[in-house]
Amino acid sequence: MFNAMSTPQVTMLIVWIIVIVLGIIIEEATSSLVSIWFSISAAIALVFAIADFDIYIQLAVFAALALILIIATRPLVKKMMLNTEVRTNADKLFGMVGTVKKTIEPEGKGVVKVDFQEWTAISVNNKLIEENTKVVIKGIVGNKLIVDVVEEIEIK
Repeated sequence: MFNAMSTPQVTMLIVWIIVIVLGIIIEEATSSLVSIWFSISAAIALVFAIADFDIYIQLAVFAALALILIIATRPLVKKMMLNTEVRTNADKLFGMVGTVKKTIEPEGKGVVKVDFQEWTAISVNNKLIEENTKVVIKGIVGNKLIVDVVEEIEIK
């Protein structure tokens, strides 16, 4: 069978195999869910090359299939890319109460002890929070806690 193949046909078989391999390698490196569709399209075009279809038909099948697959999966890719929030164990700190161990200066940083760990902290409204003050964690930015003074209520 391979003895009867023409040079352009063998060339296209090699081209499609290279496109398949490159698409898989690029997809593995980037996880962009785009180049995999070129690999799949090239695999179908490879079947057309084995069946000895004209080069222009192979190219048309490759281009059309790649375009259809990319358009069909674009909404899924967009949805996946929007969910870039990285969850950490620090999320459990939201709402917890800690104690200021080093005064938090206005427009500055201090240190807060929460759950047996010390964290760099800044205040919500860039206000002074004195040492030994109880604070509640309102958020996290990078490796800094955003804290506010605990409002103590009197029970009569």
